[in-house]
Amino acid sequence: MEVKVNSYRDKDDWREFLEITIDGELKFEFYDGEPEDNKLMRGFADCYNIVDAMKLAYEAGQNGEPLKVVEVSQDPFGEEREDE
Repeated sequence: MEVKVNSYRDKDDWREFLEITIDGELKFEFYDGEPEDNKLMRGFADCYNIVDAMKLAYEAGQNGEPLKVVEVSQDPFGEEREDE
């Protein structure tokens, strides 16, 4: 199982986001934005998928699959670089 964590904060701290994919499928995405969007029913609705992701990780471990976590930072222009 590969978990890819993509986080980005612009140099002026105006915008920030976090995306998590599991085996190439986008599972979580959280973007800062307007205060009215920072609610569970809107900007944080993917929180409801956390338990499902935990189940996937548990099942992968039970099946002997290795867990690979890749952390990257992708700027708004799409240039990706792995964090050190």
